[in-house]
Parts: sequence; structure tokens; C-alpha cells
Amino acid sequence: MATTRMKEQLSDWGRAEVAAKLSAHAYKNEKQAVAACKKMGFPWAKLVSKDGAEVLIAKDRNDLWFAFRGTEPSKLNDVMADLNVIKNAAKAGGKVHSGFQQEVNDLWMDVLAEIEHNDQLKVRKDVYMTGHSLGAAMATIAATRYQPVELHTFGSPRVGGPKFIRNIKCPHYRFMNNNDIVCRIPPAWLGFRHHGEMIYFDRFGNKAVKPTWSDFFYGIFNSWKRFKFFDGIVDHGMPNYVKALGKLKKAK
Repeated sequence: MATTRMKEQLSDWGRAEVAAKLSAHAYKNEKQAVAACKKMGFPWAKLVSKDGAEVLIAKDRNDLWFAFRGTEPSKLNDVMADLNVIKNAAKAGGKVHSGFQQEVNDLWMDVLAEIEHNDQLKVRKDVYMTGHSLGAAMATIAATRYQPVELHTFGSPRVGGPKFIRNIKCPHYRFMNNNDIVCRIPPAWLGFRHHGEMIYFDRFGNKAVKPTWSDFFYGIFNSWKRFKFFDGIVDHGMPNYVKALGKLKKAK
């Protein structure tokens, strides 16, 4: 039933574009992020930061969004979270990447306070979760603790084991851009699995059915022609996802 709902809602690229833009804004400082959210039509927004972990919270009349910030190489806490591939017990059940889970734990009381406030409203807002890179992993874990209406993730690493991902009950749109290297780690042979309906963008930024070997190698070749020799890292950039979704929305 969830799969059917996913396919029905995939036509709403506008909401996916909102998720992508919020995930990008989560990398900004609070003043810039709040200003960017207001330009998007969110009259209220704030950036919560705890021990290096951050989440951008934005809401309007109908929706409440949580956009978890991805990896910033200059922040030791982010780097250590990415490198910590040991799996620990997840609060929702199963095993999960311990570094990713700790980042969520640091923010959870603030996230929960917003959720509880929303639950007390006479007319509750629809809750959405999103994030890029490390933020995508954090959003995925958060969605096992409170079920949002939808989960949108961009350039997400594998987050947990088979039992853990069964705890995600909401529609999950997992976007992958061409050779994005982060989508391929941690390796599956360590017991990590992906979740969600993968939506793939090829080397031209067009929606495609799935990755192919030809697209993989042509993507590398095209990157080298532009003197960008780390294609998997270049393709991971959040601006690529924002651009691809904007293109897709216009085409619909």
C-alpha cells in the first residue's frame, strides 16, 4: 500500500523541490537560512545546533519541515560521525550506524519539542523530514522515531541493517545523482541497507530508471573533460539535486 501511495505522489515534484531547497539552506548560518526560508514562503524558521549537529526547522500554515544538515568537513563532529561505521541498537529496533544515530540523539529533544507542540494544535501541520548526505541519514533515523507524512533524502548513505529499515513506514523518496559516491557507502557487505524508492538522475541531470554502467563511465568522462577528477564527490553536491528537481518540475 505504501508503494502504491509513493507512485501516486511522485508527480508532486514541487514538494520534492521544497525538500531539496531546505536541505541546501540547512548548510547556511541561521540568519541566512531563516532569510532563505522566508523567500520560500515559510514565515517561521530556526536553525537548531547542538554539539555540531544541526537541523533547520521551517513551518508555514500547513506544513512543518525538519531539514537535517549534511557533512561539513571543517566540523570534527561531522567527520567522526561519518567515519564511525559501528552499528548499535536503534531506538526503533534493529541495528543502525552509531555515528549517524548519535547526531540525531544530540538534536532529538529539540525536534521532539516542536513535534509535541504541533501535536497539541487544534489543526496539526503535516510533518515532513529531509536532508542531504549525513543529514539524509539523520532524517531517515528520525523518521523511525516519529512518522512524517513523507521522507525526502538526497545523496544518502546506507543507514542501517535490514531490521532497522523495516521500521520506516512512511513514503520515502531517496534521490541519487549519477555517480554520487556517498550513496554507495557504507558497503552492503558490512550489513548496511538502503531504504526507500530510489529516484535516479543521470549524467545529464535527467530522471532515469536506474544507474547503468554506460552512464557511470560517461559521467566520469564528462567530469574529467571539465577538469573535475573526483566525479563521485562532485555529483554528491546538493546544488546538483536542486538543479535536477527544478528541471524536472518545469518539464511536468
